[in-house]
Amino acid sequence: MAMRVMRAAMLCAAVGLLGLRAAFTAPRASPAPDAWPRSSGISSSESSESATGAWDSDASAASAFGDSLLRFAAGALLGLALVSFPVAPAKADVEDVVIPVDDKGKTTTLTKEQLVRGKRLFNAACASCHVGGGTRTNQNVGLAIEELSGAQPNRASVEGLVDYLNNPTTYDGLKDISEVHPSIKGGDIWPKMRSMKQQDLYDMSAYILYQNQTIPEKWGGGKTYY
Repeated sequence: MAMRVMRAAMLCAAVGLLGLRAAFTAPRASPAPDAWPRSSGISSSESSESATGAWDSDASAASAFGDSLLRFAAGALLGLALVSFPVAPAKADVEDVVIPVDDKGKTTTLTKEQLVRGKRLFNAACASCHVGGGTRTNQNVGLAIEELSGAQPNRASVEGLVDYLNNPTTYDGLKDISEVHPSIKGGDIWPKMRSMKQQDLYDMSAYILYQNQTIPEKWGGGKTYY
């Protein structure tokens, strides 16, 4: 909170300095002709024009210097405010992230409670092999959206992942692997899956896809990020 107040104060000061430039710009004035000495052989009009030109030149130089000084001070304050107190990147609300439900275009969104629950279930049942969306036993196939989309059948949706967690198959979809991958079908081998309900599978799948939508460069990135 204090940092926000200081940042706002610096920005206000910078704007104030820019305002001074307009508020205190001296009006242009010309000296009275008689206020300048006359040289012999020079007419009154010539002397007046010469004096006025000199006066204008001095006034313009002073005004330009003051203007540059105010601009520099305002710029310095703005730069200090931006560098010293960086703004955190904006994050989308959980409810704004669209999650694909099936491969026909149906979508949904999550509540914060669903996201927290899905993360907890994923960490308990899947993270030992799929931390950060990778796959420790096969680093060529992770949980990134590109790899999920390339599977047969397509797993890049909630329904696709729920189907996999019920009845897992190889990447080409030809062979059952319920004995080597946690699943409802292999519940007698995988104790953690015995108490799983379909809603649990739904929330875990939605969490995986949510991560793909919000941190696509990290999710499934492997050892580079995790």
